[in-house]
Amino acid sequence: MAKRPDYGLDSPAIVAGEAMLGILMLGAAALLRLLRLPALLWVMALAVGAYFLLNALGMIRYSRWGKLRLREDALRLVRWRGDERVLDVGCGHGLMLVGAARHLTTGRAVGVDRWVRGAVSDNRPGAALRNATLEGVADRVEVKDGDARELPFDGDTFDVVVSNFVVHEMDTSADRERMLREIIRVLKPGGQLVLVDFIFTGTAARLLQSYGARDAHRVRVGSAYDWYSALLLSFGLVRLYMVVGSKDAHQS
Repeated sequence: MAKRPDYGLDSPAIVAGEAMLGILMLGAAALLRLLRLPALLWVMALAVGAYFLLNALGMIRYSRWGKLRLREDALRLVRWRGDERVLDVGCGHGLMLVGAARHLTTGRAVGVDRWVRGAVSDNRPGAALRNATLEGVADRVEVKDGDARELPFDGDTFDVVVSNFVVHEMDTSADRERMLREIIRVLKPGGQLVLVDFIFTGTAARLLQSYGARDAHRVRVGSAYDWYSALLLSFGLVRLYMVVGSKDAHQS
């Protein structure tokens, strides 16, 4: 059987913790019922256990299938020619990096990351390169170690910059500002950007507008992901967005 690309399990420690909590709470609910304690107690324990267990299962389902659909929706917003030079900020296992490379003919996709341990299972440069090989785009892909707040590239280098769930990983507002400034700096005038995240997206759009992407705006992710975000993201109070825009044509 042919090997398939593996884009990793997002936040594996959180998934394991929530699965364990879910199982423990379901066990507690069963015990409370056996002890004939008030129904309210075991029903509450059952509800909490189900929430955590469904959350863990939802994160697994998203990591295995959902984020592939999300990638295609994000990259569909780019007006591809095929000769672009693309940067994926925080490339991890190469989800967006490899997806972008599939749209290229003579272009090249570069992924930069610090590969923080625990952000994604088996997080390392080799995982991104392996996926590029399995998807048949290894000749169009390279990876580099680097910080999103200080990208190791000259200004006006890339036609397209993409990033998936990295904005919220920045520790402070100052770090987020630095990351977004760097994205604008390395984009060529007229270059396109697509960022995906679930918090700070409104702020990101406003900052990008002030840094030289005056058309930057948010696009709500479709209903196909609502079930996941409703479980994972504060009972649906926070939603997934794509921040889309282009660097002003005369900006450099």
